Amino acid sequence: MSLSLISIVFIVFIVLIYFQIYSSYGVEKEIQNEDISFVKILERYWQWWINSPEDNPDMAPKCSMHIDKEYSFIFLQNSFETENTNYDCTESPITKGNSILFPLLTSFCSEGDAGLPNTSYEQILNCALNLDRGIVKGNVFLDGKEIVDISIDNGNGIDIEKNKKITNNLNQTYYKEILSKEFIDILATNLTTIKNNWATEEYNVHPVYYNGIVHCDCIIINTNEFNIGDHILEYIVYAKAEPTSPTLPVDKWEFKSTTKYKLKIQ
Repeated sequence: MSLSLISIVFIVFIVLIYFQIYSSYGVEKEIQNEDISFVKILERYWQWWINSPEDNPDMAPKCSMHIDKEYSFIFLQNSFETENTNYDCTESPITKGNSILFPLLTSFCSEGDAGLPNTSYEQILNCALNLDRGIVKGNVFLDGKEIVDISIDNGNGIDIEKNKKITNNLNQTYYKEILSKEFIDILATNLTTIKNNWATEEYNVHPVYYNGIVHCDCIIINTNEFNIGDHILEYIVYAKAEPTSPTLPVDKWEFKSTTKYKLKIQ
């Protein structure tokens, strides 16, 4: 074999190895980015939900929904202790292909919370997971057909990654647990509807981004599964916080909330 032919074969071999490695790392990076993007979406969910007083259930809005055009996501109401709510969002059609996200149970803690300024990631993580402890049950119906029937046992919350138990009665793929593995941005503004958690009221002077942790037992539904036209989406959430919290002043809750949406897909 001539020297030039050997050189060509060697170059081809190196190129093949490069593309194989690139492909492997590319897949790994895509998977990692998928997880990161869900965290980013949950971050944006919280930025919408706590800074939109017009969407507070106490205001009895006709429609409580946010369209995140950048990520093609639709955010629906957090049903935590809201009892029964009904929304008609047919005047704001959803483009087919967007994904709908709503939490069965979700929480955040941040350096802006009372008792948490200048604390570690682990302390803020424990705070967030502590808020999602206990039992969560979710049932979701699309046009009267049950598509989600799930039971989640988060135990004491703090040990959630080791002891979490999930019973997925319909073997569906709509459920997604989202947890930030590093700090994300929690936005507080003078419009925030969660005023009692903050260590200071600087957000009344100017918007503030705090380092925070988000967690969610979430449902995500791609609207490609919907036909064009009107639909009714209903989710029933039951949650009971137990065991009691060693650190939170409000250490128990038990609620059942039913949220019903009229949606239009175009």
